Amino acid sequence: MTAETAAVLIERAQKLRNLIRDQAEEAERLGHYTPAVHEAFQEAGFYRLLTPRRYGGLEVDVRTFAQVIMEVGRGDPGTAWCLCLGQGHALSVAAHWPERAQDEVFTNEHGYFRASHAFNPAGTATRVEGGWLVNARSRYQSGVPYASHATVSVLVGEEGAPPPVPGEPVAGARLMQILIPAGQFTIADDWGGDRVLGMRASGSNSVIVEQQVVPEHYGIVMDPDKINTTTSPGVRLHGNPMYLGAVTGGFFVLELVVSVVGAARAALDEFEHLARTRNTTVPGGGPRFKDPLYQRDFGEARLKANAAEAIVCHTADLMTEWSRESVEGRLTITAEMGSGLGATLMQAGHLAAEAVDTLFNSAGTSASGQGQRMQRYLRDVAMWRTHIGAQYHTFARQYGAHSFGEAHAWSF
Repeated sequence: MTAETAAVLIERAQKLRNLIRDQAEEAERLGHYTPAVHEAFQEAGFYRLLTPRRYGGLEVDVRTFAQVIMEVGRGDPGTAWCLCLGQGHALSVAAHWPERAQDEVFTNEHGYFRASHAFNPAGTATRVEGGWLVNARSRYQSGVPYASHATVSVLVGEEGAPPPVPGEPVAGARLMQILIPAGQFTIADDWGGDRVLGMRASGSNSVIVEQQVVPEHYGIVMDPDKINTTTSPGVRLHGNPMYLGAVTGGFFVLELVVSVVGAARAALDEFEHLARTRNTTVPGGGPRFKDPLYQRDFGEARLKANAAEAIVCHTADLMTEWSRESVEGRLTITAEMGSGLGATLMQAGHLAAEAVDTLFNSAGTSASGQGQRMQRYLRDVAMWRTHIGAQYHTFARQYGAHSFGEAHAWSF
């Protein structure tokens, strides 16, 4: 991918900012971005960012993908989350799924590949003639309203074991990730509007799979402790170290953080607008932007947003560099390195969230009203903070344990 291609894609995201912002309130009501934004994303090529060239994709690097999503998030964080968590999983599918599965799912009738993915065990799969019989109710499938597939985590019991009893452990269970084509799952009406505090436009609906048989090659066991750090189905098929998959955990964290960095940029834009159009409330006060206190808050928030974006871009470059060197046999990616990627990205999210906090607190009471952009950005960041992948203290502890040689399992 050339620098010109990256610049063009980022510019397209910037040009869509006003459309995304103008339709953000409607997107919250719908629970996902509007059909107009969906069409704009398709035309911009955003549904092909990480799709391999073999299937007509752009195969951009991780840094470019992150920069595009951060720009979309500057328009609306919830919209960015919906876009990112749908298209981003093209990377993990291209890395880990076998060639036969990729040839089928990347060339589906939708004309693009978007797969939501939730990791919590949500059901069971039983081997039958023709593949896997799947029954599941998988929550928080972000990006699913416009998805071609949903990836669900299911428990697979031992061969010949009796059917699992609801609520009881599955004998000898393994956790499997299975791609379910659209049309074989139902999207529950449980997201958007007043159902949740924030990220209402993220399309994080539940999906329901009832008695559906999918091909056997659509399911894989992703064991973090057995990740091959020198090759993968994706490297062999596409010849691109980006599809190694050894840093997939870090990439999953990046997918969550980029929308929050976008939220910080969006909040800065809104704060600047308020500062330039409103006066301070003190007697004889002039425009807010001339007031040292508003200048301080804006400057502090902008610095944190800058730092967060720099961390994201640097970490994305590390993913690319480490994957290339690992495939070439010049580097061994360790569990500590993988843990450090996620923990570092968490610091970026924390900084970006703090920037939004500062701006909201300084923007004035009217900015907290219903329908106000600053209120929406605060709610979106608050929602991100509840995600298991946003618990930066947990990531820091795990990284510290790796540093002392006290953690042995692979982690983010």
